[in-house]
Amino acid sequence: MSTNPNLSITTMPVTIFIMVLILIFSLTGFKNKVFYLKMVHHPSSMLRNKEYHRLFTFDLVHNDFVHLLVNEGMAYYLCGSLEELLNQQSPYGSLKFTCIYLASHFSGALVTTLRHRNHFDYMSAGASGSILGCLMSYILLDPNYVAFYLPVVGGVKNIFAGLFVIVGLIVYQWKTGNEMMDHELHFYSAVGGILATLLLFPHLL
Repeated sequence: MSTNPNLSITTMPVTIFIMVLILIFSLTGFKNKVFYLKMVHHPSSMLRNKEYHRLFTFDLVHNDFVHLLVNEGMAYYLCGSLEELLNQQSPYGSLKFTCIYLASHFSGALVTTLRHRNHFDYMSAGASGSILGCLMSYILLDPNYVAFYLPVVGGVKNIFAGLFVIVGLIVYQWKTGNEMMDHELHFYSAVGGILATLLLFPHLL
């Protein structure tokens, strides 16, 4: 089953809600650096100062406008397409999408918190980990859907689209020098998205 390219608030309500939260938190962080620093993923502060809200909020703040625009665009297309697909399959599609998104987010958050709990200089921000987890889920559920078209190459199916997105994020980080983009967190979030999808749809095994 392929998704409808005309994504709307009726087909992806949770995605829209997340995008609005990201916009509000990120714009606030751009104007107020203290607020931004209190929201980012910083395991040392989280555990030593019991600032557990960071487990939730770092997904919502971004380093700069480009970082925000890239993730909002990916959230709209990738998360929105996944949520729409799940809503086509089930009346509980948005609930399943929420489970996959949260599993992606917290798998990356918890593993990196444990791994970097004693590294004061470790810090990250942004929703790309959760979005990559949703992308992995989308690939598993609809691998043959043509995600986009490229000159000469033609249509690129979901099963290959993930590679393009990951390479694109690496190039973006290299070009912009955005140190808040955390590829380790991306990996664990992607694993979380895969595991959540397999738990919700065991027939994929």
